[in-house]
Amino acid sequence: MEKKKLIGVTPRLLTEDDTVKQFVNEFYLSALIKRDFNVIMLTLDNPNITDVLELCDGFLITGGSDVDPKYFGEENNGLSRGVKPSLDDIDKDVVLYAKEHKKPLLGICRGNQTINVFLGGTLHQDIGDSHRNLANGHEVYTIKNRLLDFDENIITNSYHHQALKDLAIDTTAIAWHKDGTIEAFIHNYLPIIGIQWHPERLQETKPSNVIFDKFAELVKKN
Repeated sequence: MEKKKLIGVTPRLLTEDDTVKQFVNEFYLSALIKRDFNVIMLTLDNPNITDVLELCDGFLITGGSDVDPKYFGEENNGLSRGVKPSLDDIDKDVVLYAKEHKKPLLGICRGNQTINVFLGGTLHQDIGDSHRNLANGHEVYTIKNRLLDFDENIITNSYHHQALKDLAIDTTAIAWHKDGTIEAFIHNYLPIIGIQWHPERLQETKPSNVIFDKFAELVKKN
């Protein structure tokens, strides 16, 4: 039997009854499992995370709280919320490992932002509420690119208050909101994709299938 490819997915944190729990939203898992991948959660604070990352054929960095702005040379002015060092650590480890080993990497929402930051880019710490809590109807325009074959205009959701500012070296923006906010980017030669919206919540739509199908293709041929 052919061995299934394994995707490492970053966790997020939830506190219930004074107990901190690591978890992955099932939306992310289902999008990967339906494309015939095995999935593993990359738990925090492992003594040698490289041993775990070496097991994986690709990575998905999930949405979540804000990254510490110290990583892009700024002080936290109070607008970066819910910063958790252990989450920054795992995202950084994944980004740098994927870059070094040329492994496929997909970042969604916070994941989009941390990929940009840990490749050397910066963020707007707060862009206000215009991109928050929009379950659908968020208009995005795209350009032709080497990885994602989007229509020129697509409809997404939006759940963020931070956004990409300066893009990391060797990356290209491929999608924007009408207000100029960068909504997606790709690496110029590595199999790395960043998406600001949440395609895992709109899995039956064409743009979401474009994203997850391309990620699956990149993993399976890697």
